[in-house]
Amino acid sequence: MNSQVLEFSECHSCSRVEELEERIEELEEENKELREKLTLKDEKIKRLHKKLRKYRNPHTPSSKRRGSTKSKSSSKSRGGRGRKKGHEGTTRLKPEPEQTIVVEEENCPQCGTRLEEPREVESKIIEDIPEPEPVVAKEYRIGHYECGDCGEAVIASHPDCPEEGRFGKNALIQATLLKYEERIPYRKVSDLFEWQYDLEVSPASVLDFVRRTSDWLQPMYGNIWERIQNSDILYVDETGMKVDGEQHWIWAFTTGGETLVALRKSRGKKVLKEVLGKDFDGIIVCDGWSSYATYVKNVSPEACLQRCWAHLLRKVEDLADKCEEAEPISEKIHEIYENLTGFVGKDPPPKEREKRREKAEKELEKLLKKSYENERVEDLIKKIRNGKKYRLTFVTQPEVEPINNQAERALREHVVHRRTIGGLRSQKGTELHEIIMTLLTTWKQKERDPYKEMVKAMKCYKITIYLK
Repeated sequence: MNSQVLEFSECHSCSRVEELEERIEELEEENKELREKLTLKDEKIKRLHKKLRKYRNPHTPSSKRRGSTKSKSSSKSRGGRGRKKGHEGTTRLKPEPEQTIVVEEENCPQCGTRLEEPREVESKIIEDIPEPEPVVAKEYRIGHYECGDCGEAVIASHPDCPEEGRFGKNALIQATLLKYEERIPYRKVSDLFEWQYDLEVSPASVLDFVRRTSDWLQPMYGNIWERIQNSDILYVDETGMKVDGEQHWIWAFTTGGETLVALRKSRGKKVLKEVLGKDFDGIIVCDGWSSYATYVKNVSPEACLQRCWAHLLRKVEDLADKCEEAEPISEKIHEIYENLTGFVGKDPPPKEREKRREKAEKELEKLLKKSYENERVEDLIKKIRNGKKYRLTFVTQPEVEPINNQAERALREHVVHRRTIGGLRSQKGTELHEIIMTLLTTWKQKERDPYKEMVKAMKCYKITIYLK
């Protein structure tokens, strides 16, 4: 009996072990499947984060962030699109007519009866553009002389007759404006000239038109460069641009009234040294790129930086969205900035500015002395600490802005160019881009007509050539 019980117990134990082993195998298989699913989900999350970084990162303005509650609330506060409620509508002003056309009818279209004088006359002013017109060919019979007293050879000059080529100023200027203002490729400019003016020119000829226009503008470009070097406050920024497939950088140096564009292969301090020189003694408003601080340390002692607060605020906001430990840092940085901008907005005297700057330095230092566990938070604190010296210049310098928006605005047109054409194709193209975009940007800042300015530049260029 005992042996039977023992035998049964052993059999029961064996079957129980087998069941447990089978269950363990099932659980291991299930665990394996779950790990595979988790791996797939992790990969998907990484892909989604990568996509999200295109639209939400420290370099993305809050107004451009997709799904931003701030942008939604601000749009609601503006009352949405269109005319605000209660706002009086406006209509386009009617111009004075340059031509009057009388529209009459002699007979009734239904029965043919002759009509008498109209019982009323309706006035309808229409604005239209001229029909496409062919090119006007002009002959200039240029006199060549020899001075009877000194024997000097003299050649007569006309303001509308170019020194080079067979095409006049309007063709050259229109080609340049279509290329750089309207961002139309050379091939399309060639097609447009043929359709609009019955002027057959190749894309290579259009490129040469732009090159001749840039020759007229070269002296003005040099003058702007010189004034940028001597400016007291300068807003500087840079963005990438491919040239013949290689990475280059477009630099914008602006005072708000003038902008110099420089396209270089480097993003380093040597560009600043080349453009601004070794004796620059002004204030540069810029982002946190290290090249600016390195440059300022090696020029005049009066030279200084103002780090952009907009970049810093976006960085702390971005990290606060991802890390709880960064939330109080973001709140404090925003509080300091809002208090400072409110303070300087009242235009206080110099002594009060100095005191307020000292107070802000202590507030920042207190924030930076704290220890943080998260590695990304520590990296952010380190970056803030490294740029702290140049963060409060605007408090004691009334004309300096705390953000670098002016330089960013100066670069926007180049970003559109980059998205439209992808990049530039040659070194000559970079030179044309620098000169023409410098002048177009500066004229816009000064609210001047680019066409009229280019005509002036051509006349000055002709005088210079004549005097030589």
